[in-house]
Amino acid sequence: MRLCHMMILVCLMPILGLSPLAAQDMKIRTHIYHVAPSKNGELKSQERAVSLTIFHAGRAYDYIDSVKEVIVFEPKQNRFIIINSSRSLVTTVDFDELRQILKVARHETEQYLEQIAGKNGGELPTSAHAVHAQIDPKFEETWNPKTNIVNLQNNSLRYSAVCVPADDHSIHEAYMLYADWMARLNFVLHPQSLYPDARLSLNESLRKRNMYPTEVRLFQDTNDKSHLRAEHRISRALDSTDRMMITEWESQLKTGKLKEVTFREYQEAILITHR
Repeated sequence: MRLCHMMILVCLMPILGLSPLAAQDMKIRTHIYHVAPSKNGELKSQERAVSLTIFHAGRAYDYIDSVKEVIVFEPKQNRFIIINSSRSLVTTVDFDELRQILKVARHETEQYLEQIAGKNGGELPTSAHAVHAQIDPKFEETWNPKTNIVNLQNNSLRYSAVCVPADDHSIHEAYMLYADWMARLNFVLHPQSLYPDARLSLNESLRKRNMYPTEVRLFQDTNDKSHLRAEHRISRALDSTDRMMITEWESQLKTGKLKEVTFREYQEAILITHR
């Protein structure tokens, strides 16, 4: 899972003496944990993923070292470019293509739920409510201005996010746009992920309050203590290592050594890898 769409431990640094271009720089180190009760009842955290996201020059680079994959977010071109160094593959997916894939997935899911309801006298069984809660979240939202905690909850899902105020509106909006599209891409690349509407609801709550999340917990069963917890550490300055990584990724795109495949072919390659 990418942290695209979960976040956390955010440290914001003041932007003193930076050029207008550098003022748009930011990096996020994300750690995602699965939290569950142990045999003695204590909650234990197991790290599931670590990623690094770098914002620079109007782009965002989301990198997971364990799979050697970097996703380049290019909002001005309305697309993602995905590089997988371990498989020497590169692919491009336009936002319109993602919208169409999600539209088809929603339609098929709605048909499935209608069939299930039809077999149960027009009512959805408990097991199907969790699916419905993803495509039509309808959260009840609460906000505590003293603790900067926002909670979104319905019958099946609950988000709890600790937040801090954004210090720069333009970079915050760039971050939120990235978070929205990564939630969509994450679902398409990893079908076991939540349908993006739930995460988009949380993003909208953060956007309207001009907040970054410092910790996000996702409960997929509101009666269960098990959950996913994401932590983010955000820095408003890039170092030499960050810039070297960007240069390397851009060089890979220009050398022509990567095999260019369609997005569907890339999806198939990823699914085979994770079987």
